[in-house]
Order: sequence, then structure tokens, then C-alpha cells
Amino acid sequence: MALVTDVRLRQPRTDDLVGDRFVVAGIGGGFEGTIGIRVLGPRGKVLAEDSAQSSGGGFGVGDFSARVRLADPPRAGTRLTVQVFGDNPGLPDEGPSPGFNLREVEVICFPGSRGNLLYRVESGDTLSKIVRKVKDFTKVTVKQVVAANPRIEDPDVIVVGWRLRIPIQD
Repeated sequence: MALVTDVRLRQPRTDDLVGDRFVVAGIGGGFEGTIGIRVLGPRGKVLAEDSAQSSGGGFGVGDFSARVRLADPPRAGTRLTVQVFGDNPGLPDEGPSPGFNLREVEVICFPGSRGNLLYRVESGDTLSKIVRKVKDFTKVTVKQVVAANPRIEDPDVIVVGWRLRIPIQD
């Protein structure tokens, strides 16, 4: 009988905003039910490593979750890669590195963030005006708003009706 393993990442999703602590969750199975987790910086440097136990145990695919902490977080607006995989026991020449069924997702890190506001762009808005409007709720810069919203290709061009994510920072 051939067993099939798989790993799927459910949280976070592509372009999600994360702080220096965030939850990684999904479904999968790995060696003895262990799912490996890594967070990579922009140049591939490992910023965090963790693992989670699949509820499927050593035999099946089940849900998993873990809280990941970045000990040395990057500056606000940095893009990171979250990897999950069926854990490799680490024996030489035994399976791929870092593990089986590698899945990756890019996220945007705002260390110390407590979430984000959703702001709907109104007629006459500019990013500078929006930053001034939300100053009672968060200390954020135009550059950080651009980083939090990949759909903004040119900071001088925003469209009425767009919903922008504004990181809540102290």
C-alpha cells in the first residue's frame, strides 16, 4: 500500500500583512506527523524556524498550526517567504531539503503591528492625505502604505473605491 502525503498552507495567504509574531496553519502530514516551518528574509536568510504537529499523526493528513516569532524582525514593509513542508528527519541523502511537499507564500512584515485598518479611497484623496486622516489611529508613512498594498504601482496614482490596508503601529 502506497501512502500519499501532502502539505497545504491556509494561513497566512499571499500578500497578507504579518507582525513579528503570527500564526501559520494548514493541513498536512510529515515524518511522524511533523510539519516544518521556516520564514525567509528577502535574500533567503532564515529568520525563524519552527514545527507543528499534524492532527493526522504519523499516518495521515490533518490540520496543524503554530505561532511563529521573528527574533530579529526586519524593517516595516519587508517581504518575507513563509515555507511549510513535511519535515525531513535530517538524515544524509534521505529526501529533499528542507522537506517533502514544500509550499511557499510571500507575506509583508510590519513588526509590532497590531493589525490593520481598511480605508476606502475617496475622491480627492492622496496617500499623504490618507496618512494624515489616520494619524489618530496609527503612525504610518506613505512608503509603508505603499508596501502594505501591492496593487499600488505608482504612489501618485490611487483609484477611488480602492480598499487600502493601513498597518496599525505605535
